[in-house]
Amino acid sequence: MPSYILIPFAVFFVCCLSQFWFTKKVRDALIERHPKTFRAVEKSSIFPHRGIGRFTQNNQYKELRDENLNRHVRNLKRLHLVAITSWLAYVIAIFTAASS
Repeated sequence: MPSYILIPFAVFFVCCLSQFWFTKKVRDALIERHPKTFRAVEKSSIFPHRGIGRFTQNNQYKELRDENLNRHVRNLKRLHLVAITSWLAYVIAIFTAASS
């Protein structure tokens, strides 16, 4: 197998690791600026950080009108887009390498 197929996988792997840091930034912004909202978000989920994931995916953060929080969530969403794109590129690379 050619080594170029590892490039999109490496990008995806870095995105997966970076997701923790970006989620921490969103969590820290919520704790510092909106503690009541943070408690409500965390109580809505059994698993840690799942509430924050739902909070960002459902665009509930926009209701707070906090530019700092909005920036962190936009960065997290961009990271998810890069991760999905790199994963698709990895799958395509695997299928094209296997067929040749």
